[in-house]
Amino acid sequence: MLDAGDVVHGFYQAVRGNDLQAARQYLADDLEFVGLFETYRGPEEYLAALKGLLSITLHLDVKTIIAQGEEVAIFFELETKAPAEATTLVAEWHEVQDGKIRRVRSAFDGRPFEAMFTGKGSSPS
Repeated sequence: MLDAGDVVHGFYQAVRGNDLQAARQYLADDLEFVGLFETYRGPEEYLAALKGLLSITLHLDVKTIIAQGEEVAIFFELETKAPAEATTLVAEWHEVQDGKIRRVRSAFDGRPFEAMFTGKGSSPS
């Protein structure tokens, strides 16, 4: 079984390659992703949102992955085009159980992305 850092690394390699089918294998069936604007429950809901983000992503550059037991922090720069043109540093905290990502909390400067979520409710961080 992969350690937690390898799980997150593998997930982001698949994401960077725009291979969401491969990325799915790293996600637990009861995944919860908590972001600035929305919370996604289940891998299909999360991957649908991620697919939308990838459609405006020009570059995703992983800066570092730090693992301690089942907890992993990842920091990456995300370069996006309109309607959210920006280069944004993203920090995520992943909880991995049984070789799968079970919970993710994401933090970043959301101002460039706010227009994409106009009229949608926010989720607690």
